[in-house]
Amino acid sequence: MADIYQRFPALKELADGAFSSLLGLRVDSAQEGVVRVRMPFDLRLLNYGSPSVPVHGGAIASLVDFAACAAVWTLPTTRRSATISLTLNYTAPAIQSDLFANATVRHSGRQIASIIVEVRDRHDTLIADALVTYKIS
Repeated sequence: MADIYQRFPALKELADGAFSSLLGLRVDSAQEGVVRVRMPFDLRLLNYGSPSVPVHGGAIASLVDFAACAAVWTLPTTRRSATISLTLNYTAPAIQSDLFANATVRHSGRQIASIIVEVRDRHDTLIADALVTYKIS
């Protein structure tokens, strides 16, 4: 991980942010335009009830946005970024599992980037997919 953060210093800043730290988000791998982010399972991420209830959808949405942002920050031209839109489809419940978001920059122009993100659990079940649009400069 230290190697990832040496190559892409902005990713360490993203991961060390207060909200990202609260969720435990960490970049597992990164190359230009592509990242893999892990959100470890934690009882604080659940909907109400027993440990067998699903991870809250808001936590999954936060994972998606973080992964998309991280992918944008692996581009050599990115100096600033902001989420414009996030369309998220939940496809299965996430039960007692770390979650992994794979984000890929699909297109990057001078001011706009579109990123596709898939969230999977430890069994490789698709939990959610998303299209995220970022303003970049």
